[in-house]
Amino acid sequence: MKVKKASPGLDPNNRLGAILGPGFEIQEYDPLMPLQAQIADAEVLLVRNVPVPAEVIESAPALKLIQRPGAHLFAVDVTYAARRGVYVARIPAEVAGASRDVAEHALFLLLALAKLYKPSLAKLQARVVGSPKTYGVRDRTLGLVGIGSTGAELAKLATGIGMRVIAVKRTVDRRVQEELNLAFLGGVVDLPAVLGEADFVSLHLPLLPETTGFIGARELALMKRGSSLINIARGPLVNKAALFDALRSGALGGAGLDVFWEEPPDPQDPLLNLENVIATPHIAGATHDVEERMAQVVAANIMRVARGEAPRYLVEPGTGE
Repeated sequence: MKVKKASPGLDPNNRLGAILGPGFEIQEYDPLMPLQAQIADAEVLLVRNVPVPAEVIESAPALKLIQRPGAHLFAVDVTYAARRGVYVARIPAEVAGASRDVAEHALFLLLALAKLYKPSLAKLQARVVGSPKTYGVRDRTLGLVGIGSTGAELAKLATGIGMRVIAVKRTVDRRVQEELNLAFLGGVVDLPAVLGEADFVSLHLPLLPETTGFIGARELALMKRGSSLINIARGPLVNKAALFDALRSGALGGAGLDVFWEEPPDPQDPLLNLENVIATPHIAGATHDVEERMAQVVAANIMRVARGEAPRYLVEPGTGE
């Protein structure tokens, strides 16, 4: 069975090949060639952040499975795939065990902003000690926009270090509020109140047409002056130009980013070079532990399809999840 990597950086240690063993050919992705020109004989397509429209699926007549080794599916024509009899599957964060790892990374970005990590490095290079003066996070307020598995894990971590956590969620569930010891849980209509009260705002939303640009100039203007925004979900949730303006003007105190509008991001991007921006190269869920668990789940799905069985964690047409 031929398995084609359709994105760079997938399974860099070839754990998938080791688990699958003989009978499965893992083909690497060539970034210099169009995807359509590489998949004529592919039976499985492993995807990350490359579009897979109908014409790409059409160019792979042997295709049986499009598998995302992660939770968020990007620009795959699931409806057309279903029409062609091609399965589309992902790995929910709770299955890969990524929720805790990603939440830890969000907390790292939060602390790096509070402790002025980037300005501190500049002072270190200048041989200055005792500066800059940083901030504690105890008793400060964290606002969660969305509170799925990753948001819930971050809430636990934040309350564990003495932070006050408030949140908005599409469906308000008082049991969630009690279980996570949230000071407040509201619906989407309560977003302005949460933005205005939080010292740190962390995004935990899927990227859908209705959430693209969810945080724009209006929402950033509602945030407390000097507060910080953390995005470990998806770059396009935030309007980039509005974020840059808010950071440069000082209205926003900082931003912690692990996701971007284009990946890989341009290292010369003026936004990334602002002193009040901490950025990491989309590594929140890229721990050794998660990589191993995802390889195991992906391999199991591929073997199921090879046996003529349906894979697990199918994406339903029209849902994106």
